[in-house]
Amino acid sequence: MKCLIPLGMVLALAACKARDPLPAPAMAVKSGTEGLQPGHIFSDRLARADYGPELIVIPAGRFELGAVGKDRNAPASEKPAHAVELQRPFAMTRAEITVDEFAAFIASSGYRSLAERTGGSEIFDLASGRLIRAEGVNWRLDHIGKPARGDYPVVHVAYADAFAYAAWLSRRTGRHYRLPSEAEWEYALRAGTDTVFPWGNKPKQLDKGNLTGNGDLFPNGRNWRNAITGYSDGYWALAPVRRYSSEGWGTFDMLGNVSEWVEDCWHENYRRAPASGEAWVNEGCTHRVIRGSAWLSSMEQSRSSFRMAMPAERTNARLGFRLVREL
Repeated sequence: MKCLIPLGMVLALAACKARDPLPAPAMAVKSGTEGLQPGHIFSDRLARADYGPELIVIPAGRFELGAVGKDRNAPASEKPAHAVELQRPFAMTRAEITVDEFAAFIASSGYRSLAERTGGSEIFDLASGRLIRAEGVNWRLDHIGKPARGDYPVVHVAYADAFAYAAWLSRRTGRHYRLPSEAEWEYALRAGTDTVFPWGNKPKQLDKGNLTGNGDLFPNGRNWRNAITGYSDGYWALAPVRRYSSEGWGTFDMLGNVSEWVEDCWHENYRRAPASGEAWVNEGCTHRVIRGSAWLSSMEQSRSSFRMAMPAERTNARLGFRLVREL
């Protein structure tokens, strides 16, 4: 492990040479606390001078998964809300897996992503304002098919690609990495809240996140049809990870930037869903769940309970992932 740091220890963060200045800490842990306590930040060693993605410990706890009673417009797929108890803490990557992090996996393993094997993926077409299929597009490219920055969240990745990255990271570190369950994902985003949105019950309370603001024009001067009025986050599409304030428990970009694969198979609603927080998986399922809003999302997809079905083999410019590491 590298540099176990409680949140708020600025000097320790400086000693660890954090890549970007961090926003104000989401929660404090008393200095001198031993072990992987909630709020601790760390990375697992991959090689002598190489480390895996930065992680933060999420506490055990109980919450209501699904649309809250105040959310009268929530679809049936987010109901019924039900109690879930996560009996053990877990670590989660603070940010979405980046292009640089995915590139290290490819270089080490020789893995070929699904988009590489099928010959293309979906990019954003500026003329039509839609996602369209483009040949030769894979994880090395961004939302419009140009070479991607290393600190962008990796996109054009299928469920199997995310699964393969987690398996590689587990082998390299000797620790168990995996995609989060749907319950773990929503629990971390909510961070103890029971509101419609992560920031409250009203859209106007929105804090910064990479969404579709009417102040962020396309390079050709066009704007989103679903733009959020009076809002600008500084990026019309993908943004580098960790450019906005952290969520309540110290994660970044669960609101906006890219939607994220989780482990669960798609079910039309939460009837008979497990109460343990484990992934709800049926052998051979063809559709998985994606969670979270993205750079082309409006307010409706920014609700804490938002979920969407996605074919497991789909790749596009709005979809990435983050991981959980078991403790």
